[in-house]
Amino acid sequence: MSIRLYKIAFAKAHTVVFENIDDRLLFNTLGIVEATKSFSVKGCGIDTTHFQPLPNWFKKEQNALVFTFLGRFLYDKGIVEFVEAARIVKKKYPQILFWLVGEIDNENPSAIKNTLLHEWLVQGIIENKGFVDDVRPLIAASDCIVCPSYREAIPRVLQEGMAMAKPIITTDVAGCREAVEGGKNGFLVPVQSAEKLAQAMVQLIEMPETKRLEMGKNGQQKVIDEFDQNFIAADILKIIEKALQN
Repeated sequence: MSIRLYKIAFAKAHTVVFENIDDRLLFNTLGIVEATKSFSVKGCGIDTTHFQPLPNWFKKEQNALVFTFLGRFLYDKGIVEFVEAARIVKKKYPQILFWLVGEIDNENPSAIKNTLLHEWLVQGIIENKGFVDDVRPLIAASDCIVCPSYREAIPRVLQEGMAMAKPIITTDVAGCREAVEGGKNGFLVPVQSAEKLAQAMVQLIEMPETKRLEMGKNGQQKVIDEFDQNFIAADILKIIEKALQN
């Protein structure tokens, strides 16, 4: 049914723009959109002059690395897997910190319950930093940005973390995988696997600090080269110009 509805919706579309290559290829394969009418860009882009490395003003205990989840507290954002991975990691490294940055979206049926969040807090697994207008200080205080989402276009939180020179861990799904070059700027893990997510976290914990910093720098350069909003805007303008010419 959904394929049929998509075909109807795009039947008269002259040009269709996707925010990741996986979705574009899927729609081409399913015959929903002709390949010649479809284009992909890498999300909406990010202001790399606004998001850049900043000093860490948060005081942390020595060796207390911080893994941070940013976003709405939804099941399909992988928040449960993040917390369960934190639980696993803390058994071996109890000093490691796990932060949630965001809030419960009560309008969304995929939102977690307040009681579940309270349970996590009481158990001491995570710290809830809540919703903030400016995430940069919290990203600056983090050692890794984690996005265990089930599916995305291209997650803005990953772009923000990379722009601020933080290693990332995310799932090997459409959109998310475009942000990671395995082992170079972060790690890809299977979707809905707290165990594999925990393994990637431990791998990051146990690597030398110089290697973590190198991964962060690699991610920052990748954002500058591929996800800067000026480049994305230029790509979109080219698509529009081509559409108008035809």
